[in-house]
Amino acid sequence: MNINVNTIINDLDSGIQYIVLWISSDGEYGYWHNLSSTLRTPIKFLIEEVNTNIFNGIYETGIFSAEIQPEEMLNANEREIRNNRWEKIQGVVEAEPDVYDKKKRLQMLRKVAEQHNNLSIANLYKLIDLYWRSGKSMNALIPAYSSCGAKGKNRQKYSRENLSLQNNQFNSKELTDTDRENFERAIRKYYLNQEKRSLKSTYEKLLQNFYTKKSNDGKLKLLPPNEIPSFRQFQYWYRKNRDIVRETKKRGGDKNFELESRAVLGKSDYGLMGPGAQYQIDATVGDIYLVSQFDRSNLIGRPVIYFVIDAFSRMVTGMSVALEGPSWASAMMAFANMAADKVAYCKEYGIEITENEWDCHHVPASLLGDRGEMISKNADNLVNMLGIRIVNAPPYRADLKGIIEQHFRTINTNSVALLPGSVKPDMSKRGGKDYRLDASLDIRQFTQIIIKCVLYYNNHHYMDYFEKSEAMIRDNVDAIPSRIWEWGIKNCGALRSFPEEMVRMAVLPTDKATVTEKGIKFRGLFYSSDRAVREAWFEKARSKKWWQIPISYNPCDMANLYIWNQDDKKYDACYLLEWNQKYAGKYLDEIIYEQKEESIKQKQLKFSETEAKVNLNAEIDAIVSDAQGMAVGLPDKSKKERISNINENRRNERDSIRLGVNPADSLENDSGATNSGQTKRKDENLDPIMQLIKSKVEERLKNE
Repeated sequence: MNINVNTIINDLDSGIQYIVLWISSDGEYGYWHNLSSTLRTPIKFLIEEVNTNIFNGIYETGIFSAEIQPEEMLNANEREIRNNRWEKIQGVVEAEPDVYDKKKRLQMLRKVAEQHNNLSIANLYKLIDLYWRSGKSMNALIPAYSSCGAKGKNRQKYSRENLSLQNNQFNSKELTDTDRENFERAIRKYYLNQEKRSLKSTYEKLLQNFYTKKSNDGKLKLLPPNEIPSFRQFQYWYRKNRDIVRETKKRGGDKNFELESRAVLGKSDYGLMGPGAQYQIDATVGDIYLVSQFDRSNLIGRPVIYFVIDAFSRMVTGMSVALEGPSWASAMMAFANMAADKVAYCKEYGIEITENEWDCHHVPASLLGDRGEMISKNADNLVNMLGIRIVNAPPYRADLKGIIEQHFRTINTNSVALLPGSVKPDMSKRGGKDYRLDASLDIRQFTQIIIKCVLYYNNHHYMDYFEKSEAMIRDNVDAIPSRIWEWGIKNCGALRSFPEEMVRMAVLPTDKATVTEKGIKFRGLFYSSDRAVREAWFEKARSKKWWQIPISYNPCDMANLYIWNQDDKKYDACYLLEWNQKYAGKYLDEIIYEQKEESIKQKQLKFSETEAKVNLNAEIDAIVSDAQGMAVGLPDKSKKERISNINENRRNERDSIRLGVNPADSLENDSGATNSGQTKRKDENLDPIMQLIKSKVEERLKNE
């Protein structure tokens, strides 16, 4: 039985529940925290003893689960309090394994207490206890306002006046957005340069530029104390927003940074190297053109492939194939896949595997990626909810993620290059064949191929370039990713376990959807949910007005949305309405592409319709013109004469149509009879039409 960080251990005899905090590199012992007690100190345990108890049925293992609180759902006050608390305990909790030693922990806490105006050690223990109980998540430090006070009653506010009295800061200024902008300008102008001015000197220049006014004698005079930020406020703001890489480069120069301060692959200050110590994530554009799942005659361009690889074993732990360019959304689909059940994931694409073929569903201690995605504010969820340390590769430092770059070359050269629609070197040459026209794979089929490539790579690819350690050589470990992964877990693993749902919700992109009478509308798709039906959202939208709600979505499968509740930070799942089910399982980019194609077709059809309508109007005008011309020269009749015999005229017209009489023939016969002097008809009072009808009737009776 493999025990990881964040594994839950249940003692079935006593009912006590523990969460694993740390495991030694040799796998002999670790520390856990008692979740069933108010004690705030970790306890040492022996791995062998725990495994024995699990085997004998005394202990039972489980997966840790915590409340999901995405960064976008937090207000500014919650973020500020959380960050302030984290600043106090960060140096202590990250000093593993020293933090688990009682004497060393107490020494560190005393130093922190002294640095923060003799802050109570008991309060620090309380914060550390929250952090440990939450699976080492920063978001555990968010104040639990939702648990304070009763519904419908006012909560007691902690006034700024009381806070000022408590801290003996009677004249402190409440910072505004303008103050923070002034801080940023001063830091950028006076501190981030090679003059190496002190922070105190920078603060003085800040006051000179923004918090003074000229007196009558021409000298500068500071504003009143309650209108000036203190140096302590300025110092705190800078430490909270400090970018150490940026500071080192600006104050020491790029060359000095690369020489003395840049990260070096293969060395980490966050635990010993092993599976899960560091994952690397990166993207490449596949050298192949794909077709649409909606209309296979349409080319949709080249896919973007993301891989997450364990730096220790070279094991591919997560992947995604998307149509959107390298972005946070695509990267996080690969990250969510990293923690997913791979047996279920492969089954979605019609591929049956056993758990041993791809047994990766853990969270790393640190994640190395490109600056593009990882410097996004969205990456805060990885840090605050999952406790992952983000490491950004500096610009032009591709060697820092050479492991994953090498994997891309293997996939593109050995697999993608052989597929129909793949990009060939001579395609751009004059007269060269356009290989795009050979494309026949859609994005789902291409994903199936990439999954099979990953399975082959993980379980069969022999890495002759891999440098095995002395321990690996002693244990005769084959240089195959899955073999190194298994060996590392047993000997020096640093893997952590989180529920798949928690990881997925932490990384899904967020947006706003609109509640309408037709459903919950997002990107042209319509959804419903049990909560929306229960609370009559759609009826309210029809009778009143539409409104927006915060949601999370999976760009790789738009079958569901997730509605966030601002009050309790929980979510409800939405499902596509029946008439939108054709989009289930489709990628968002593919849906957008299809919507654009449909929009273009609609515009073309609208143009053709308008053109046909113009021709129709012209033809109608011509017929009307002929009719009006036929009325010229008719004998004048009074209004009474024209309208008095409408019913009789209607019958005559109907009878003539039934008998197949052509009005033109009657007029010709009448004219011919008169001109030739033939005998006039018996009833001269009948008009020519009636005379012709009468003759037709007589002729039919005679024949009968």
